[in-house]
Amino acid sequence: MNEKQFIDGYSIENYERPSVAADMAVFAVRDVASDNPKKSAEKKLTLMLIKRGEHPYRDKWALPGGFLKMNETIEECAARELSEETGLKEPYLRQFRTYSAVDRDPRGRIVSCAYISLVSGSSDIVAASSDASDAAWFDVEIKETEDGFSASFTKDENELFAVEVSELRDFAVIKNVRGELAFDHVRIITDAVFFIRNGIDINDFIFMLLPEKFSIPQMQAVYALIKGRTVSKEVVHRLYDKKMEKTMQCDENGQHKRAVLYRKKF
Repeated sequence: MNEKQFIDGYSIENYERPSVAADMAVFAVRDVASDNPKKSAEKKLTLMLIKRGEHPYRDKWALPGGFLKMNETIEECAARELSEETGLKEPYLRQFRTYSAVDRDPRGRIVSCAYISLVSGSSDIVAASSDASDAAWFDVEIKETEDGFSASFTKDENELFAVEVSELRDFAVIKNVRGELAFDHVRIITDAVFFIRNGIDINDFIFMLLPEKFSIPQMQAVYALIKGRTVSKEVVHRLYDKKMEKTMQCDENGQHKRAVLYRKKF
C-alpha cells in the first residue's frame, strides 16, 4: 500500500474528535477623569467580558470566544469571534496556553486555545453575536503580594470576582477565589494576568497598552498597573531604552507637562 492508497482509504470519522475553541482575554488601559479638575486623568487597567445569552451559563459573564470552523485557523477563529462578540477589529492576539480538562465544558469534550489581546484605550464595543447579550469593560486592580499577586475585577465599583495567587516559576496557583464566571474562565484570566506580568519586562506588551506617543510617567503608570507596584523612571529606562526613541514633542496636557514624548522603535 502506498501513501495515496492509505489516504484514500483513511476515514477521520472512525476516531473520536474533540471540539476546538478559542477564548480571548482582552486587556486595555483607559483614562478615567479625576474629580479634581486640577489633576489629570487616572489610568486604569480593564478587562473585556461578555454576558452569555445562551445556555450553558446563561447570563453569566465570560471571556469572548467560540468554536473553530473547518475552513479557518485558530488565530482566524480568535479574531473572528472577538469581532462578532465585541466589535473589536484586527486586535493584537498572542496565544499563551491550551486548556483541555475533560470536564471543563458541560456540553462535551472541548479544548480551548487561550489568547491575550492588548489594546491601547478602551474602544467602544458592541455585542453583535447571538450568543452574547452584553459586553463590557471591567476594572482590574492588581496588587503584588509576598508570594504572588491578588487581582479584583469590578464594574461600577461592584466586584464580579477576585483571586489570590501564588506565583511559581512558570505557573500560577490560585489560593482563593471570590465570585464566579462561566466555564473555567477564572483560571484562564488568572493565567493571562500571570503571563502578562511575567512577560512585561522582556516582551513588547507595555507598548500595546500605550498610545503611539507616550511619556516616561505614562510608562511608569502602565507598568504599575500590570505589576501591582510602583516603579522608578530609572527602571523604565533600563528595561525599555533600547526599544524606544525620543520624539521632538512634549506632553502639553498631562499631569507631567513638558515631559518628553517617546515612541516604540520599529
